[in-house]
Amino acid sequence: MNNYLIIEKSFTYNGDLTLGKELTIKSHDSKVYIYSLDIQKVFISNKVYKKYLKLLKMVNFYLNSDDDTGTAYHEALNEIERFRQLVKNKYRAYLLDKTLKEMSLELQKRVMDAKKRLIFVETKSYDYINENKRSK
Repeated sequence: MNNYLIIEKSFTYNGDLTLGKELTIKSHDSKVYIYSLDIQKVFISNKVYKKYLKLLKMVNFYLNSDDDTGTAYHEALNEIERFRQLVKNKYRAYLLDKTLKEMSLELQKRVMDAKKRLIFVETKSYDYINENKRSK
């Protein structure tokens, strides 16, 4: 394990100046471990945000699909719930409350949209079944 002192002016991703902060880096099997909590928060928040953007793209794809059975909407709901549990259990300590709230509000909008579409598909199929029963 090596301790390094950041001497040059450098900025982290969130714009904080890292001059004079001690950075502990441990390399083992071509992996780098960072023990500074401030720097960990930056890396982890960027990682979670990338996963969040990927999730939004996937959910939009599911919601825009032409699915009459509703399986795409169920998949969208499952993916959102999986991401929420991941953030809650693994990354909550590293993220800001403001970021968590913004992600949560956006995901709630997507959940409500998926549930509305799912209800519409289910009532549409229910009406179709009842119409077939009447015609017999």
